[in-house]
Amino acid sequence: MNRSQPSVPPARRPRFEPWISLALVVFSAALALHHLSGDAATADEPVHLAAALETVRDGTGRWNPEHPPLAKALAGIALTNLPIRPADDPLHSVPGPARLLRFLYQNATPPETILFRARLPFVALLAALLLAVRAEARRRWGPWAGCAALAFAALEPTLNAHAGVVHTDLAVTLFVVLSLGPLARLARPEAQSATLLLGLLWGLAFLSKFSAPLLALCTLPFLAADVTPTLRDLPRLARRLLGAAGIALLVTLAGFGWAYRNQTPEDRHALAVDRLEVKGRSPALARAVIAAGDALPPLGNLLTGALSVALQSDVGAGANYFLGQVSREGSPWYFPVALAVKTPLGLLVGLAAALAARPSRRFAAVFGGALLLFLLLSSRTTYNIGVRHALLLFPLAAIAAGSALASPAVRLRSAAALGALFVATVEIATVHPHELSFFNALAGGLEGGRRFFVDSSLDWGQDLLRLRDAAPSFAPGGLGAVVFGGDLPARHAPVLRPPFPGEEDRPGALLAIGEAPLALGPELLRAKGALEDADRLERIRTALLKRGTRVGAIGGSIGIWRIE
Repeated sequence: MNRSQPSVPPARRPRFEPWISLALVVFSAALALHHLSGDAATADEPVHLAAALETVRDGTGRWNPEHPPLAKALAGIALTNLPIRPADDPLHSVPGPARLLRFLYQNATPPETILFRARLPFVALLAALLLAVRAEARRRWGPWAGCAALAFAALEPTLNAHAGVVHTDLAVTLFVVLSLGPLARLARPEAQSATLLLGLLWGLAFLSKFSAPLLALCTLPFLAADVTPTLRDLPRLARRLLGAAGIALLVTLAGFGWAYRNQTPEDRHALAVDRLEVKGRSPALARAVIAAGDALPPLGNLLTGALSVALQSDVGAGANYFLGQVSREGSPWYFPVALAVKTPLGLLVGLAAALAARPSRRFAAVFGGALLLFLLLSSRTTYNIGVRHALLLFPLAAIAAGSALASPAVRLRSAAALGALFVATVEIATVHPHELSFFNALAGGLEGGRRFFVDSSLDWGQDLLRLRDAAPSFAPGGLGAVVFGGDLPARHAPVLRPPFPGEEDRPGALLAIGEAPLALGPELLRAKGALEDADRLERIRTALLKRGTRVGAIGGSIGIWRIE
């Protein structure tokens, strides 16, 4: 193997670096706790919460097979000992959102308590991710590089935003970042334990999100992050990669076995038919998965979930909004643009400073290869529904930016890195508590985001409670509102209410509408068969765009309009 230049170890251990790093972790966690306590339920959280409770208490596997069980299990564990009735059986009850709304908002425990408790594990995942970023950069370039990398990640709004949501993206990001160490050591003859550790971490990643194999594939350039494998190393490297993949599969099957421990064969068959034959339009695949599940139930559940996601991407994930256009096909430019406008300027400046550091150029090249792989592999997906699907790239960028403080220190480079961290601090301080809607200044900030996206990169329904609190200042008698998410404006009557019939035609009327329903609400409702609701929302949208004036905003996700 061709060795890269070894990192220069620090002459002595910095006394204050651990305390600074700890303070940054606490600061980032505090920001997450503050914004999550004011965030309404996002669009996906009710179903994740229903599945979380079911996974931990019952193990019947009826809710939400589209996502693996690990992240949901963490939320379910956090709900232990709370008096919560389970959601209605999705296989034997009337379809529709009413089941999940009853579960979250008409339960024995207040919805605020359920949401707060279920979100807490994700703040812990954020803290673990920050420490993993620090460890990776510290191992390569010394303590202050580790501290700087941690700081760039701690001040990154998109990472912080997803620490307040019950979802899968932060968990898979953590385990893939942790896998970088054993992956970089895998080619070394003496690193025999790296195979086992890599397989374990890949398995935990696969138990977190079905796109984990794609993310793991994108990290393969990190095999050359420390040393360059030679042709002589390739057979050993291939054996170890296959071994790690095998271990990951065993870990994944074990996790599915526990999560679906009390599932009946009838329920497993029904889920496969619904997700693969009915929604995925592939009867042959459904039959094959049912046969696999009869032989090995965890494998059947794994295949049902993973293939349903793949088929939905092929069939179409629904309406997407990108750069002012509504489409069902998606765009290959979605993720490049999303990363460009959602990455903080401070982090971009930090990356530029890092490129001047000779010790970090190998890592920068490897990171560039991983980024290119991700963009190529994701270019054909129809899932243009949020930068969260590229969340892994933010901590990788933070690690690379941390190398600007690589040992030995260079004054100009260090000054640039510290300046970048100052810019990053200003960015997160000015956007808080609206981290989910963050867009950098070049994209126009909170107000500019809606020109690009209206999905979970901007409007996931998270600002409904803030709208409730602000509504009396706009309309003391009640504000007509349309917001898509995991909560309903009507639940907050009389402060919020649905728009009255014909209200959009009354001059002077004030209406609040989320950026998602404004941009593509009618298209989404028609796709779900809600034709009357779609026509009603179309009339409201037409009135706002033709005769309305935007007079206020709640974060970047909800606009307040006056009819002229």
